[in-house]
Amino acid sequence: MTGPTPRDRQVAVVLASAGRPELLAEVVADLGRQTVQDFTLVVSVPDRDSLPPRPLPEGTLLVHDRGLAAQRNAGLAAVPDATHVFCFDDDAVVREDYLERGVAFFDAHPDVVALTGRVLLDGATGDAIPRDESDEALAASLTEPLTGAWEPSRELYGCNFAFRPDAVAGERFDARLPLYSWLEDHDFARRAMRHGKLARVHDCVIVHRGVKSGGRTAHERLGYSQVMNPAYLHHVGSFPLWLTVYETLPRVGKNAVRAVRGPETAWRRERLRGNLVALRDVVRRRFTPERILELR
Repeated sequence: MTGPTPRDRQVAVVLASAGRPELLAEVVADLGRQTVQDFTLVVSVPDRDSLPPRPLPEGTLLVHDRGLAAQRNAGLAAVPDATHVFCFDDDAVVREDYLERGVAFFDAHPDVVALTGRVLLDGATGDAIPRDESDEALAASLTEPLTGAWEPSRELYGCNFAFRPDAVAGERFDARLPLYSWLEDHDFARRAMRHGKLARVHDCVIVHRGVKSGGRTAHERLGYSQVMNPAYLHHVGSFPLWLTVYETLPRVGKNAVRAVRGPETAWRRERLRGNLVALRDVVRRRFTPERILELR
């Protein structure tokens, strides 16, 4: 398998965001400082209110849809000739050489169809990372020598990943996973693995701030997705049973334990309520991830 030559290369960056115009403005500005600027920026939002107050860079393609998976698909549809597509969350702080290192890695490893980078700090696992702390960590990482190090991966972390559309045979994100599309990145990775190798590349560096706003504050909806989405992905053949169990039981268990007492009691109870609604649907063989739209 060989990749496109530099003359044929067409790089696109797809940003999907909803209701967080300030964060979207920051990541757009970060991309404007990339060491290579020969790429097409695609911004995918559900509405005008999600756009930054200042104009997007000249040449930006603007598309509209609602739900992370659907928004990313709309972004891909806008760049049908792209040879390399990079996707970032709106709260990712992208090191200035990420695109350059990512494309170079694909050139050097034509058997790799998709990659994910090295996350220096991740606010998704705890408190959100402040912007100044993100900038300091990335600046410090730039003083480290490039290593070319990588390892095979079975995942593409949704806050930062890239792929070659031709190499994954036109795979798309599952639009039946609505809103924040819980596990859409794992699903896409599982399907990409059918076409070639995935890699975690150390020289592609970001900070994931993990800003807690937007759809994930709807805890009953998120609780429903925590159970329904893995079950649905197993039902359609994307997830093996072991992965479905791995993605479900720890989260339901944590919700159950922390719903009893402690500072998280109120919202853990909401998530547990969503878990139980989804479990009831799964027992009845109703695989309906879009039902979260009916919940609070």
